[in-house]
Amino acid sequence: MANSVYFTAIEGNCGTQTVLRAYLDSLLKQYNNVGVFRAFANGPINDDAVFLELLQRVGKAADVDRAWGTTRQAYVADEEAAMNALVKRYTDYADGLDAVVVLGLLDGDPFNPGMLARTGRAAANLGTSVIVALTGAERTAAETAAIASLSAAEISGQNAPISATIVVDAAEGFEKELPAAGLTGPLVLLPDGQPRTIDGADAQTLRAAMEQGSDVITPLSFTAALIARARADRKRIVMPESEDDRILQAAAELLARGVADITLVGEKDAVDARAAELGLDLTGAEIVSINDPARIEKYATEFARLRAKKGVTYEQAVEKVKDLSYFGTMMVHMGDADGMVSGAAHTTAHTIVPSFQIIKTKPGASIVSSVFLMLMEDRVYVYGDCAVNTNPTPEELAGIAISSAETARQFGVEPRVAMLSYSTGTSGKGPDVDAVAEATKIAQEARPDLLIEGPIQYDAAVDEAVAAKKMPGSPVAGRATVFVFPSLNAGNIGYKAVQRSSGAVAVGPVLQGLNKPVNDLSRGALVEDIVNTVAITAVQAQQD
Repeated sequence: MANSVYFTAIEGNCGTQTVLRAYLDSLLKQYNNVGVFRAFANGPINDDAVFLELLQRVGKAADVDRAWGTTRQAYVADEEAAMNALVKRYTDYADGLDAVVVLGLLDGDPFNPGMLARTGRAAANLGTSVIVALTGAERTAAETAAIASLSAAEISGQNAPISATIVVDAAEGFEKELPAAGLTGPLVLLPDGQPRTIDGADAQTLRAAMEQGSDVITPLSFTAALIARARADRKRIVMPESEDDRILQAAAELLARGVADITLVGEKDAVDARAAELGLDLTGAEIVSINDPARIEKYATEFARLRAKKGVTYEQAVEKVKDLSYFGTMMVHMGDADGMVSGAAHTTAHTIVPSFQIIKTKPGASIVSSVFLMLMEDRVYVYGDCAVNTNPTPEELAGIAISSAETARQFGVEPRVAMLSYSTGTSGKGPDVDAVAEATKIAQEARPDLLIEGPIQYDAAVDEAVAAKKMPGSPVAGRATVFVFPSLNAGNIGYKAVQRSSGAVAVGPVLQGLNKPVNDLSRGALVEDIVNTVAITAVQAQQD
């Protein structure tokens, strides 16, 4: 993704237009392709003279219709919908750019209650840091430092890091007041609001701010990064349930945003007619018929070969591959698609059983299992296995732990694996604890490069204070990112309890251990869920 920074004033008279001109000129010396994105429009975007001027300055005047996220009015009406629109539009706009300055509050914008918290939430969801700007005119140094510190705290309290503070026309002695005000981090002091250029140490400071990014991962920033990764190396994903309107709607969005190439299984006339009724553009989709004689022969011949030891005849194989899930899975197996997403209208078993029979496990994987990517407020956890294996043996549990760690790394989460139990370390006894202890030992011996700890209770896995008492010195305790539950019963209860009580977004189940990616959808999946699952499947396919 492009380097980015969220530039915002914290008041209305600090010369933002002049500062931004100089900042953009400095960036144009460092990057070939610089963009400007207006986070919240005040009204009709073509009436935003400052925004239009800055777009023109970086040579992007033609981007005016797509270089903005949402409106302030939309945010007040429905914050969640507005944030979703903001992140989606920014992700599409930033694709292919080297650097983007996101414009927050500027001189002339309405300054309403909660504006700085909103700025922090927006920056956190965009996965970027914030440059704050204010004026020191007609203030003492101590007053300016206090205002800067309080404003920065309000923004960073929403999980957005402050990467630089710009103070225009600061009073003499300002820097001496910073420790008392609690203001830390890079500082740029500009004279009287009229900088013609930003260069030297100031330019280096603000370039570093552009490249800092954010370690915080919100649900929206995670999905935005996921979309960007899928776009970078597009894969073909087959979606066999074309009779479901949600599948068609998701396919249209995926194609429009360039996330993946899409194959739909269905009759072309029927799919095209329904797409027209829904107002969808599916011209970029491949539509294949499940009754195509050439494909039926090709897939049935291969399926009969694969299942010959089970006594499957060619005639039986023909009937089997006429099932949507088997047909789609055969497409993946034979290289006609890179992955499959199904389950919006079928059970989990109907979706994944064919993959066990056809695609099978990849080398080094002892078992096919699943994880949920748990998108917390400011981080991502990985929970496994919560959907496939009922009562795994210690050997199987070790395999789930290793696969879950690899999946975590695949999606940008540094794996620190907690093998969960009702006791920590050697504090408890019993067959269930012994099984987790054995699984931990097997996994550690198989993958000494991974950080794996167990048995460990959930509180000791996530809370550093509890970890210090129950398992001091552990590199995992208190810092776990991957949680392996001892049974499907515990895992399914656990992920749903966290999801419902904390507001976490549960993405999955994501299947792991297969030779090629196949993923299941909930039958209650929203279009957004389907889009995200296709993106996950595409990213998995990039690793094959």
